[in-house]
Amino acid sequence: MSNTKKSIILLTALLTIACVSACADNADSSTAPDFTLLNLQGETVSLADFKGKAVLVNFFATYCPPCRAEIPDFVDLQKKYRAKGFVVIGISVDENGPFVLPPFIQALDINYPVLMATSKVIADYGNIYALPQSFMLDTRHRIVKHFMGMVTREDLEPLIKEALEKD
Repeated sequence: MSNTKKSIILLTALLTIACVSACADNADSSTAPDFTLLNLQGETVSLADFKGKAVLVNFFATYCPPCRAEIPDFVDLQKKYRAKGFVVIGISVDENGPFVLPPFIQALDINYPVLMATSKVIADYGNIYALPQSFMLDTRHRIVKHFMGMVTREDLEPLIKEALEKD
């Protein structure tokens, strides 16, 4: 067998392993990294503050059209399932968060905590480089599903119901 063929086979095998790993990560049930971030009032909020709740952690930016498009579904899901133990946590990657977030939150009638990202939380959640990205967590804060790109009510609602029914 030629060296070129061996190289192609090796490269194909490595790519297959990488793809399988990426797919496995998407269905990973590992515990989500905890974080402590600031809200717009300057108060610290931790993932641990929502112990026992199913949580959607959403990384977004005000300048991101798909981010803006998915927020109305998050607002509706927060209203519908809050009393049952579900919460959305928005994590803004906007550089000027304290200035751009208040009118954005008001315009979209956001009814869930919005926190400001740090480089640590971005790294802890896999070096968030594309927006939006969301992580659905069960009531033990295990990652049920990682969404890269826009997510809809239809994507989330079955996962929320399942997470809330398990406990």
